[in-house]
Amino acid sequence: MKIAIPVIDNSEHKYDIANGFNSTGSLCLYNKDSDQYSWIRIADLASNMGELLPALISKDVDNVITKQIHPMALQVFILKGVKVYLSEGFNLKENIDLFNQSKLHMCDAISSYADIQICGGECSVCSTECNEK
Repeated sequence: MKIAIPVIDNSEHKYDIANGFNSTGSLCLYNKDSDQYSWIRIADLASNMGELLPALISKDVDNVITKQIHPMALQVFILKGVKVYLSEGFNLKENIDLFNQSKLHMCDAISSYADIQICGGECSVCSTECNEK
């Protein structure tokens, strides 16, 4: 079983979970069976966000832990058989431990709409603080 977790970067902040896939440059790939961690820049895995899910599936990722996810992205993940869990805070290792103890909550449509402020791609009308303007 492999889990993808968006993290701030793959060096100094590699154990800090990012707010979501739109606010990160890296992923931690955790293999539960071997208890191995690896980090990869998203740009090295997929050239755009539309190619990310197929790239994750090609790496046998079947679970995601994230702080938040856009409702449409959640639906695509679910349709492709990838389970999405909401992180508790931002500490990567604590969330892996919670996942292994089955204590993380699975993300559903209601919880994904709770953070609807995540990027929708229109920076000129955006009210978030993602700093991509």
